[in-house]
Amino acid sequence: MTLAACVLLSLVLSSCGTWGQDGLSIMCGFETGPAHELRKRHNLTPADLHNLSAQLIETEVETHFMSYLINISWSLSMDASIKELTATKICVMSKGTREHFECIRCNYTEKFQSQTTFGNRRWEFHYVGFPVEPETFYFISAYNLPPANIYEDSPSKSIKLTSPGCKDKVMKYSKSCTEVGSLWNPNITVCKIEAKVEVNFTTSNLGTKYTMLLRECEKCDVSVERDLVTKINETRTSVRIPVSDQSNNISVQIIPYFAGCGYDCPRHKGTLIKCVQNQSNDTKQIFFHRTELQQPVKVLVIYPKEVCFHHTVLAFAEFLHKHCQSDVIIDMWQKRRIAEQGPVQWLAIQKETADKVIFLSSNHISPECDAVCHKSIRNNKDNSECMFTLAFNLFCSDMKNMSSLHKYMLVFFNEINSKNTLPSALNTCPKYCLMKDIDIFCRDLSSAHGTNTK
Repeated sequence: MTLAACVLLSLVLSSCGTWGQDGLSIMCGFETGPAHELRKRHNLTPADLHNLSAQLIETEVETHFMSYLINISWSLSMDASIKELTATKICVMSKGTREHFECIRCNYTEKFQSQTTFGNRRWEFHYVGFPVEPETFYFISAYNLPPANIYEDSPSKSIKLTSPGCKDKVMKYSKSCTEVGSLWNPNITVCKIEAKVEVNFTTSNLGTKYTMLLRECEKCDVSVERDLVTKINETRTSVRIPVSDQSNNISVQIIPYFAGCGYDCPRHKGTLIKCVQNQSNDTKQIFFHRTELQQPVKVLVIYPKEVCFHHTVLAFAEFLHKHCQSDVIIDMWQKRRIAEQGPVQWLAIQKETADKVIFLSSNHISPECDAVCHKSIRNNKDNSECMFTLAFNLFCSDMKNMSSLHKYMLVFFNEINSKNTLPSALNTCPKYCLMKDIDIFCRDLSSAHGTNTK
């Protein structure tokens, strides 16, 4: 946040300056100590503010994620004392995981010549700049300058504001929330195998230390506790814990230890679900019910401008949905959301939520690609090229990291050859030629949720 903010009159935030005859602007900056007007006596002082209000507004921060800022609005009293008004001071005290106190001083760039604006309306001003932390109480107070003299009434206005927690649709993407695992989905599965309970969950790149609390019944006071340390590049882990044969109402809690929340991180709960056992050659294998245990694999499909959207991208998406039990994400299906969030933020969000990111090769030319298809390619050329380039640049650093490379896949629709025009960095990703490698592709895709047999 900058040390100075310019705020314009009458609900319009624009550049600082005078608005014609009745235009008036203010310049706001931080003030750490008492206002200098307190050092001397004033014969005349302005009246109190007429009204003070505040609300949270969404904004895009430097990380390209959405967050909140406090929009503070105030209106002035309509009386002759407005001619004495030079500034308004606003202080915000926050109480949450930490306490903070901060003040800004908004100087009016001109003397007020009338009690109202053009149209006989009250003067109104707005300031946007205070950042918002999750689950925090904000006490906002404001008063006009110069202030009342010593031993005189000091008029001021104050209000309270409470910010939402990390489950909020916007707040969960803030830095404070992502650091405590707001975007982490452990996808816990709990399966009883004879006198043991097998717990599987997806780990987070925020930490490697976890604690499992297993309770064999709802009314049980004693829990079985198991500490676990995972490897840095491990994405799916499994632990077996001995339990009583009679235990059928088992619940498990996973407690992570992340740097952002230490020993007070949000817990995730999993409950016991029926398992299916298959007996073969005296070897017992355990399979989870896909319909009960596994959530669909979320797949983000990125395609270059040359790929036919109707005959290639949509056909591939239908295949993923029907035969690979996947939830498919394609930019053309989320045009409105991309327009609202911007393509960079939209891609950043999909990167966090998708289990797999698939890049399609541009060397596939379908015999069905008729005039309609070529027209579609021309219409979508700029959009798909922009999205493909943005995605590649945004995800490129992950492709150089072996611990993150498993998330990316490169799909061809004919034999891989030297005519491939994709960026060279994509060559580090696992490659699949469909339909030649269909079995391997489906197996690796399903491994995003750790569904390989034990």
